[in-house]
Amino acid sequence: MRFMRWELKTHPKNREPQVLQIPDREQRTIALRDAVDRGGFQKLVVFSAGMGFLAGAYEIFATSLIMPMIKLVYYYPDKMPSGEETLLRCATLIGAMVGQLAFGFLADIYGRRKMYGLELYVMILAIVGIVMSSSGADGSMSIFGWLFAWRFIMGIGIGGDYPLSATITAEFAPTIHRARMLATVFYMQPVGYLLATLVTLGVTRQHRANIPMDLAIATCDNSCIHAVDRSWRIIIGVGAIPAVIAIFFRRKIPESPLYTADVINQLEGAIEDMVRLNGPTPTPDSNGAAGSREMRVPPIPVIDNCHAGEVISEEMVEKFSYRLKTYWRSFKDHFVAKGFGWSLLGVSLAWLLLDTSFYALGSSSSTIVTSIFNAIPIGSNLNCTDVAGQEKTCTVMDPKHENPDAQSLYGALFANSWRSLILVCSGSLSGGFGMILLIKSHSPRLIQIWGFLLLILIFLTAGLLLLLVSGDHVTIPVTIVYFIAQLAFEMGPNFTTFILAAEIFPTRHRAFGHGIAAASGKLGAAIFQVFFQFVKFHNKGVTYGATTKGTKWLGFTVMCFIPTMIAGAAVTWLLVPETRTDGGDPLALDVLENRHGWLIAARNRRRTRPAMP
Repeated sequence: MRFMRWELKTHPKNREPQVLQIPDREQRTIALRDAVDRGGFQKLVVFSAGMGFLAGAYEIFATSLIMPMIKLVYYYPDKMPSGEETLLRCATLIGAMVGQLAFGFLADIYGRRKMYGLELYVMILAIVGIVMSSSGADGSMSIFGWLFAWRFIMGIGIGGDYPLSATITAEFAPTIHRARMLATVFYMQPVGYLLATLVTLGVTRQHRANIPMDLAIATCDNSCIHAVDRSWRIIIGVGAIPAVIAIFFRRKIPESPLYTADVINQLEGAIEDMVRLNGPTPTPDSNGAAGSREMRVPPIPVIDNCHAGEVISEEMVEKFSYRLKTYWRSFKDHFVAKGFGWSLLGVSLAWLLLDTSFYALGSSSSTIVTSIFNAIPIGSNLNCTDVAGQEKTCTVMDPKHENPDAQSLYGALFANSWRSLILVCSGSLSGGFGMILLIKSHSPRLIQIWGFLLLILIFLTAGLLLLLVSGDHVTIPVTIVYFIAQLAFEMGPNFTTFILAAEIFPTRHRAFGHGIAAASGKLGAAIFQVFFQFVKFHNKGVTYGATTKGTKWLGFTVMCFIPTMIAGAAVTWLLVPETRTDGGDPLALDVLENRHGWLIAARNRRRTRPAMP
């Protein structure tokens, strides 16, 4: 298949490739690794995984960008209750936790290919549901209820793509290209942010004729409401396009070769799949001649850790109860008996500690940019009067020549997007591209440690600027620091948490292990969304909250991230295993699954050290 200038090799169903026939299992395992490593940088795998990731990142960021529009259509001139706003922000995160755990577990039980793409159908269904959400005739239904439910379901689809895309990419990747392939897939996250921002800018500008640009106009009439309502639905709906594209390409990807070999126990079938993906490569069989055979790869994973004397029939392994029993037995053996649960705890805690700050500064960007640019949120400069039996009437309190920070309705919506483009997207895109180059020759574990440490200095600098500098003077220096923070996120722990969780677990538990780590991150993000909205800071008799004009509240908030960054660096150093050799070369996945973090490795060395005579 040819796509643009890429020649993408697909997976034809009825093709009979030449495969290597070696009776010895160890030699066949080497042959499988050679088949994977011979494939080079897998463009089809990276593209299909990346498009799904782009769709999820687009929807997460678009959710923040359209929040002012939803407030304008359904709540203006009143303010949206902070509890409802927090729940809407958390709905996608909570759904993502469910999706990461569920799809990760099912991908380990039933195989990657059976689950791959299903999560995108869930996402597309939820996008359609959100676009069609309504408050009904004369408010007969709750728009909040519909949006919360559909965003939760959309979160399940977005979350499910994390372990599936990471696992598929890692297991198809040659050892030398693995980290770069994973980084390229994850780079679609900032690309999704950029796309969401550009679409929002374009759609908002397209409807500018119906949205008031005059600062003196305080009301949004019917034409204004229709324009804004149409805008946010279009913005959300566009996210379904990359998801549909990803589904088409994912149909071309076979089952993971490592899963086929290690779990299904069909090494020949795994080699066949790699040859099908990379093109036919005639290889001599054991007699020296080119061999051709048709392989039957069973669709059910036969777990080989059964108890002695246990009789297994084909009917038994088809039952979910048997799959669950054998999987849980293997899970306890690896993570509990062998002590690798500490590695799982390490990557999970690191991801949790990172996302407390990353999602607070990213998914809440509309609140952040308003504070940094010292702008007045929509509806905050109105004087409204309630008269019994009449509609609420509002007037603008400050004319534009007296209040330069005031915004028109159109100005506020448009500025929210371009400010996000400056603060979030520019730093994320630059840092992500730098990470793709950096990860080729540097350890992701060390990058993560130094990234956390650098973020400590950045948050300290940003916090002091926001607290000590007031008014418009703070905008430029904080914008620069915020840009550097996004660089540090992307060239540091935001990428490496995703990469490390895809590398250090055994094939049989890789998807679920990655899902647990990723869900921990979303848990941290959800917890801090609540903190973000409701916690207030008191200083010199003044109370600062999320709705307080100015930057001091944001300064106190940023300072709260410093302890989480310190803890993230410590957890990574102590518990996360190294994935590179001393020379910086990446280790094979079958080697990494038996490596401990520094703390547990040191403890094991002490235990096995011979006693002094």
